[in-house]
Amino acid sequence: MSLVEKIKNLFGFMPADQQPSSESKPDPSPRSEPVITTPTPAPSGPPPAAQRREQVMRFIVSKLRAYQNEPETAPVGLRLGVLCANSEEEELYRVALWANQPERFQHELNRQLADNYITLPKNWQFEYTLSADELPDSTYREGNLSLVVIDKSKPDGTLLLGKIVTLVGQTEQAEYVLNPAQKATFAIGRGHTTQTTSGRVRTNDIVILNDDDPGFDSQKGEGNAAVSRAHATIRYDVGQKRYVLLVDAGGLPASGNKTKIMHPDNSVERADIAGMVYPLQDGDQIEMGGEVMLLFTLL
Repeated sequence: MSLVEKIKNLFGFMPADQQPSSESKPDPSPRSEPVITTPTPAPSGPPPAAQRREQVMRFIVSKLRAYQNEPETAPVGLRLGVLCANSEEEELYRVALWANQPERFQHELNRQLADNYITLPKNWQFEYTLSADELPDSTYREGNLSLVVIDKSKPDGTLLLGKIVTLVGQTEQAEYVLNPAQKATFAIGRGHTTQTTSGRVRTNDIVILNDDDPGFDSQKGEGNAAVSRAHATIRYDVGQKRYVLLVDAGGLPASGNKTKIMHPDNSVERADIAGMVYPLQDGDQIEMGGEVMLLFTLL
C-alpha cells in the first residue's frame, strides 16, 4: 500500500468501489405495515337511563288517561313497581328515577301529565319500589312495570273485571274478558283495523267479523255490515270504579248506525251523543247497528 493510500485510510477516505452500497446497507429498525383501525361510531340516541325514564313516563301517562279533564276524580297518589333482572338494571332505574333527587321525577311526571290534560291534586304522593322477585299487587301492570292508583274514595286501588259475551251476530271470540290491569279502553268495531279520518290506525279489541274474515260462518247468518269499523269503545273509569260506553263516530245516527243499551230493568237508553259517557251496569245488553247484541257482565 502506498503512502498516499495509507494517509487516505487514516483519515477515513475509501475508494468508490470499496464504499458500502446504500442498497445493501441493513435497516437497523424493522419496518412494519401500518395498522388501519376503524373508529368506533359514537352511540346514537338518548343514554340508557333516559330511555328507561321515558318508558316509565309513557306507562304512567297511558294508565291515567281515564282522568283526562276530570280533576275532581283524579288520584291522590301513585305507587310504581319495577321488576329488575339484576343489580345493574336496578341501578339503571335508580338513575332513571333520579333517586338522589326525590322530587325531580315527580315534578317531570306532573308536567307530562298536565301536557296530556291530566291534573292531579296539589299534594299528590309518588313512591316507587324496585324488586328482584316479583311485582306487587297493582292496579295496572305492563311488562316489568306496575302501578297502584290511590283514589280518595277507594284507597285500595282494586279493579273490577268485566266480560263481553256475544248474544247475536258473529265476533272473533265468543266472549272477551275486560281486564283494566292490562288496558283501560276496549275498542269495538267491524274488522281488526281501520284508519280514522286523522290517519291514525285503530285496532279493535272486540272484533265483529266481516264476510271475508277468517272464522266467519255463513251458516250463522249474514255479515254485520251495519256495524261500523269504528263503532264504540268500552272504557274502565278508575276514579268511579265502573265501566262506561262511548259511541265513536261510526256508531252515531249521522253515520246511519245506531247504538242502544238495554238495561236489566227493561229500560232502553239510546247512545247517540258523541263524547257522552254511558255507564254500564251488570247485565246490560249493547245493541249495535240492529244486527249485533253484546252482553256486559261484571266478574
